[in-house]
Amino acid sequence: MNKAMNLAENASHKGRYNVSLSDYKKKHDLEEIEKKLAPIVKKKDKSWIEVYRLLDIVEEEQLYSVSYKSYTAWLTDFAARTNVTVSLLWKKKKAGTFYESYVDDRKYQNKPYIPIEQLDMDPEVIVMIEKITSGNLAEAHKMINRSLSGETKRSDLKTLWESEKKERAAKGIPIQRVNTHDKDTFTDFAYAGYASKNATNIDITSALCNEKWMYSLYTHQETRKYRLFTEFSIIKGRIETDYVIAENYTTKSQLGNLFHLHSVKIICDRDEFYKKPDFKAYPEYMDFYWLAVPSEYKDDAQDYLKGFDNIGLILYDEERGFAFIEKNAKNATDFGIKRDATMDSVVYYLI
Repeated sequence: MNKAMNLAENASHKGRYNVSLSDYKKKHDLEEIEKKLAPIVKKKDKSWIEVYRLLDIVEEEQLYSVSYKSYTAWLTDFAARTNVTVSLLWKKKKAGTFYESYVDDRKYQNKPYIPIEQLDMDPEVIVMIEKITSGNLAEAHKMINRSLSGETKRSDLKTLWESEKKERAAKGIPIQRVNTHDKDTFTDFAYAGYASKNATNIDITSALCNEKWMYSLYTHQETRKYRLFTEFSIIKGRIETDYVIAENYTTKSQLGNLFHLHSVKIICDRDEFYKKPDFKAYPEYMDFYWLAVPSEYKDDAQDYLKGFDNIGLILYDEERGFAFIEKNAKNATDFGIKRDATMDSVVYYLI
């Protein structure tokens, strides 16, 4: 009888030996892993990848089982002993696990990828992408690629996540904690089928995070500042709009520096077009108004906007993955006369 079988047999003899086959297969020692983890858990650099690797070893080999009832119990105790938050450890573990699932899928599809060892991305960014695209790996791939290229910024992802939470809440998608440190995870059951059906809302918001859709409006641009805000509120919540865009541009003309405020309403559900048009933000608080929809809803949107000549139309091309202007918005005489109140809110959001 070999050594492994002897260990297993001994373990069954009235608990005389606290050993199992899984113990025999362990390749690492928990104490040694903790010694490697302790000096690097707080660092805000690429060492988070090593932290993930070490945390993964503890879970994969069940090193915690020698002294703890569960992986979470060990993680909580280790966090206390090293004076870090448990959420920090979960974040790095979750980011590494999600990114490696992305790498595995890229390998399967024979597509290029950056190995995690060479990755230069903050774990918070990866976790945010996982939350935004939960249940939709294809969308996660696009978002990771855009983040790696610098096209999508951290502030854009924060805006996307706030928008997604609002959309899911409106759909009645419940929130369930995967562990006590993850407060914003939606149940897989509730989310099943939702991602593919409503991914266009994520896509449109993501496209609006980037100012490229506006390039056809202006010429001779030298510098640009652009920011998309979600769930924007003016005058202590009395006036609200789903999306506000604040942007400035510099021209070579005598106009000099200009600053514009845009309000955007996104519709991804065709049933919304059968309701009476409702543009919540009052015209005097904004310079321009837009409706943004998937390109397949073009005809519905045009009918919806009849009688609203000043409101522009933005279409999202799902095949090519970008937004473009179908109809220009106009700045009417009563638009923007109370924009100072909106500007105050912009400043509030930024500081």
